[in-house]
Amino acid sequence: MSKQLIWNSVKAALIAVTLAMLLTAAQPRLTSDQEQLLAAARVYALQYSASLPDFLCTQIVHRFEDRMDNGRWRELDTLNIKLSYSGHREDYKLMEVDGKPTLLDYRNIGGAVSTGEFGSRLYAIFAPQSGTEFAWKGWSHVRGRRVAVFTYRISMEKSTYGVQFGPVPVGPNATVIGYHGEVSIDPENNTILRQTLAGDIPMKFPITACSSWVEYDYRDVAGSSYLVPVAAQTTLASGRYRASNRIEFQEYRKFGTETTITFK
Repeated sequence: MSKQLIWNSVKAALIAVTLAMLLTAAQPRLTSDQEQLLAAARVYALQYSASLPDFLCTQIVHRFEDRMDNGRWRELDTLNIKLSYSGHREDYKLMEVDGKPTLLDYRNIGGAVSTGEFGSRLYAIFAPQSGTEFAWKGWSHVRGRRVAVFTYRISMEKSTYGVQFGPVPVGPNATVIGYHGEVSIDPENNTILRQTLAGDIPMKFPITACSSWVEYDYRDVAGSSYLVPVAAQTTLASGRYRASNRIEFQEYRKFGTETTITFK
């Protein structure tokens, strides 16, 4: 082996050791106060979906694309979706595309779509079976409220987060991935006001990057105030192609007994 190759190997080993030391140093043990706050937030997160009433809301999705990853984003379309939450399950019915009525199915419309903003992602982060690793990041603000920010990571082996390329939910273009991100906790009542997610995508998968965030705020539903998603964004990449969905949740109202929906 040449001296140059040996030196390159030594440098690579030194870099790996240095990165490991930096990661260890950047994630000290949580203090007792931080552990207590995280434990209280876990109780809230695991009960969140069950605490929501049955309701309807309007989900507006503005979809954009950047075909060559050069910052030249263009708007593709705007989707108007009736989101029904009943029996702790979400149902998405696409009502309009660019203001025009449609019979197309939301999940099969093509392009980037996302689900799970109403509790399932939050539950997965804090579920014991996820084996989530948490670390303290610091203090910040979300919508004017002071929040405690923790980073988290879930390995692929314990993850239930799936991504798929195209309409077929099985096969080589669908997989479960590990992911990491941040949760922002209101220390006054242990609620989560913001969560972020970045996927750990395996090599050679058609989707090369995915990330998202969801923010929560209080909204009135039939005379009572509930903490619900109010805004979100999902970004996907496939090679140089980029897609971004900017989501707004509006018009929360009670799910009436005269309303019926069908889950497929």
